[in-house]
This record gives sequence, structure tokens and C-alpha cells, in this order.
Amino acid sequence: MLNARNQGFTDAFLSAYPDAVDFRAQREDAVRAIVAVARRAIDVGALRADFVLDDFLIVLLAARGLSSTTEAERTRTARRYAALVIDGLRASDRHGPLPPAPRLTPSVIPG
Repeated sequence: MLNARNQGFTDAFLSAYPDAVDFRAQREDAVRAIVAVARRAIDVGALRADFVLDDFLIVLLAARGLSSTTEAERTRTARRYAALVIDGLRASDRHGPLPPAPRLTPSVIPG
């Protein structure tokens, strides 16, 4: 929800001072953690088997559009968006195959 309410500070800081902080190590740690959680969720049948890390980025990028809603509606919109995403990512025998995933992330996880 925080991302839906306030996206400006991080965007402004990183664009004005792109070399001020090297987030590479933290980003790689976060990617590894997300991949590990996703693998566990797939293994127990909670997350659709064709989920890839780039799907997570698509969700984050799409959430950026929530800032176009009014401030009064932003929390409700973010909750609705989260519910739709969670339902779409949930493992189900009713899901059809997804189109091929775009390549949005650099490969930091072998295999």
C-alpha cells in the first residue's frame, strides 16, 4: 500500500543522484529471497507453476499506475489490485497457460 500512496521520494532521489548509493547487493539479496519464496509456494501448490521472477516485476510496474487514482481512492484501489493479482497468481487447475514472459530482470540466480 505504501508504494501506491507515495512513490515520489525514491524516484526523485535515485534520478537526481543515481550514483549516490549502490543498491546492487541489496537488490540481488531481495531477488534471491523472492525467488526462494516463489519456489516454496510453487512446491506446495500455492503459486501457479509457470510463475517467473519477471511476473513479480510486472506486478510492481503495473502498481505504479495506481498513483493516477485520487488520493481518496488510492487505498481501496490498491487493495482491489492486490486481490486481483493474488487471485491470478494462485495455483489453480482452471488457469490456462500464460504468454511467454518478457525478460525484465538480469539473471542473478543460476538455473
